[in-house]
Amino acid sequence: MPTNAEIVESLARKLERVRILNDLKECSTLEDFQELVKKYEALCNNDKA
Repeated sequence: MPTNAEIVESLARKLERVRILNDLKECSTLEDFQELVKKYEALCNNDKA
């Protein structure tokens, strides 16, 4: 049986994937996609700090 922490972590990962997919679906141009890449690169860089 998974612990509460494992359940929360699993739900957080699923939620993040849905959020990313929704962001990708909103891209209609290459520029939109490039801006999205910049957004997620900045988020990843902040996570490393």
